[in-house]
Amino acid sequence: MITTTTTPTGRGTGPRRLMTAAVAVVVAATLLAACGSDDEFEITGAWARTSPVSATAGAVYMDITADANDRLIAASVPADVADSVEIHETVMRGDMEDGAMNDGEMAMDDGEMAESGTEEMDAPMDGAMTMRELEDGLVLPVGETVNLEPGGYHVMLLDLPDPLETGDTFDLTLEFESGESQVVSIEVRDDAP
Repeated sequence: MITTTTTPTGRGTGPRRLMTAAVAVVVAATLLAACGSDDEFEITGAWARTSPVSATAGAVYMDITADANDRLIAASVPADVADSVEIHETVMRGDMEDGAMNDGEMAMDDGEMAESGTEEMDAPMDGAMTMRELEDGLVLPVGETVNLEPGGYHVMLLDLPDPLETGDTFDLTLEFESGESQVVSIEVRDDAP
């Protein structure tokens, strides 16, 4: 004996009905994924510090809160803002392994930045702050706000063609290990917002 299932309206469960249901599920999943990607990161207080006329580097700061464990692995800006961008941390010089600087690290003394190997670096630097690239990116634990701020984590803009001036704005694209990216509007300021 063969039994056919029918709905209260008398319609069967044929291939056309199953195809319609499958399409509805795919559309719903796509919409949920699109909605979710906008909410994965809350980024607040984004700004860049003004730079002296002769400076070739600048810094961007912000607070990032992630809805899932992730990692900030890269960032970029338009070529007219900087040639390259790195994710950095600032540490006390004494906190560095062997007390020596690696390639790509920079030192700060009295607020001035000098690339390693320059004349300023040859002087004793007890208590000086050193910046180094986070080669594996910046860890973003779920639900925790990670502060990118002066003297801590920051996005480093390298080889500035022009100084960053108060009132300037530019877009910074953040790229995350999850494959997500987010564009953040950055305002250049003298102090944090």
